[in-house]
Amino acid sequence: MKWFSYDSPIMQGIAKAADYAIVNILWVLCSIPLVTAGAALSARYYVGMKIAREQEPSVISSFFRSFTRNLKQTLPPGVLFVLCCGLLIFDWRYALITESSPAFRWGLIVITALFLMIQMCFYAVVSRYIISTREALRAALGMIGAHFARILLAVAMFVLPLIISIWYLKWAWLICLFAHCVMLHYNSLFFIKEFDRLEEKIQIAKAEDNKKEEDSEDETIN
Repeated sequence: MKWFSYDSPIMQGIAKAADYAIVNILWVLCSIPLVTAGAALSARYYVGMKIAREQEPSVISSFFRSFTRNLKQTLPPGVLFVLCCGLLIFDWRYALITESSPAFRWGLIVITALFLMIQMCFYAVVSRYIISTREALRAALGMIGAHFARILLAVAMFVLPLIISIWYLKWAWLICLFAHCVMLHYNSLFFIKEFDRLEEKIQIAKAEDNKKEEDSEDETIN
């Protein structure tokens, strides 16, 4: 049947879902050393955006190529990431075990959400551009400021499956895998759109600068 031919939309969709699943599994495995979680996350977005663009990458080789390329840059932020995660886990444990005030819990929710938003955007930027850590952080903060609600929704998509899995431990791995495949596709499309828009603005700015230089040279000659 044509529905089950390799070029059919159904089979293409299944192949794309399988690629997203492989990427997420590689992300989890390469994040086990903890300090390499940043490089793994940047590689996850790198391959995810290629899949979303339908560039048909070799998932495993593309993942590890990005992982090794960004490992050196992401190690210092990775150490900071681990320390912040440890502090947040300690605070959440304290908030859940003790009778902490509502203000403390709401403050912890806000801090956790902002932390996850920064991590998400920062490593997406690193996966796309070869820039300094400071520039990547500035770009991530700018992206959050411009699309706060959209990125907050992405964080919710990351957290909710983990919470749901607490009540369905038997199926936790499947719930998380499915949810993170959907989230990766959703986020990849968003970052592709944003990066394309940013690069278009940069090209327009460069064209305007070149035109100004040419006009100033013509005035100098005249």
